Amino acid sequence: MRFSQRLTKTLGRLLGGALVASITSAASAVDLKVGDKAPAVDVKEWIQGETSVGEGKPYVVEFWATWCGPCKKAIPHINELYNKYKDSGFTVIGITDEEKEISKVKNFVRQQGDRMTYPVAIDDGAKNAWMQAAGQKGIPCSFIVDAKNTIAFIGHPMDDQFDDILAQVVAGRYNPKLQKQARPKLAAADRAEKVANWADAYRHLDEVIGLDSTVFLSVALRKYRMLACGEKNADATEAWGENLLKTYSDDAGALEAIARLTANEPTECVRDLKLARKAADRLLSLQGPSNPDALATSAMVDYAAGDKDKAIRQQMQAWMAVKPDLKDTYKRQLDVYRGQAGRGKRR
Repeated sequence: MRFSQRLTKTLGRLLGGALVASITSAASAVDLKVGDKAPAVDVKEWIQGETSVGEGKPYVVEFWATWCGPCKKAIPHINELYNKYKDSGFTVIGITDEEKEISKVKNFVRQQGDRMTYPVAIDDGAKNAWMQAAGQKGIPCSFIVDAKNTIAFIGHPMDDQFDDILAQVVAGRYNPKLQKQARPKLAAADRAEKVANWADAYRHLDEVIGLDSTVFLSVALRKYRMLACGEKNADATEAWGENLLKTYSDDAGALEAIARLTANEPTECVRDLKLARKAADRLLSLQGPSNPDALATSAMVDYAAGDKDKAIRQQMQAWMAVKPDLKDTYKRQLDVYRGQAGRGKRR
């Protein structure tokens, strides 16, 4: 796997990259595709919660069923993203067409408890307007819609692109027109990377970043990764890292991404933990010393630098400060730090 591909994994659920979702079409005629305006969401009955969608806030429409094994596996993941982003106005609507088994659906949702807290409804034509129009035949099937009511993604909710594009949409970094312009330039950068033509690759990436540095944050991070792990040019890596800090000094999402990416570089790459520390410190300054995201990011940098005790203290503070829906996630990371610290002391 090339390091540019690993970048997507590294950023994962943080902010999304310069990716354009593709539709897995099961039919030759597709009337609804990425970039189109979203149709109405028609539901017959709300099983849990009730919400409205449309211009002004991003959302996901998720088609599922109680009998669908892959749907059941995806529910906790969708719920985690719902809890992560709901305070920013984001919502999810889980839609099933099991109108003849409403009691079964209600029991299923009730049994899920905290694993399925987002709004759930019985279909009243939405499946035809969304799935059938998009040529989608299988479930689970998710549609990400941005704040301008434009479809940004169609596909499986466990697809890597789902998390990436959702984060990009929620952060306001999704711009389909600019991404269309960027597509040939990114393809050219891919070709240059394959033959280690670094200068040409950087030139194409710079052209994309120049379109809009906010939208194409992930491309700026990709260039950093290419310098650090591809060419392994220490001086150029440091210089580009400082440029990132200057460009994104007031962008909390970018600072978190910079800190996490640089702290987690593989050992074979140029590692700049000083850059990670600067990004984490700026994030703490920007968001405040009690912000759970900033604390967790700082803890991660401390852990990468070998200060496990400090990482534990900061992750504990983050866990105590984070909202209840995310405490389990923060606790799991705290347990990782504690476990590693314990093993180190036993040695």
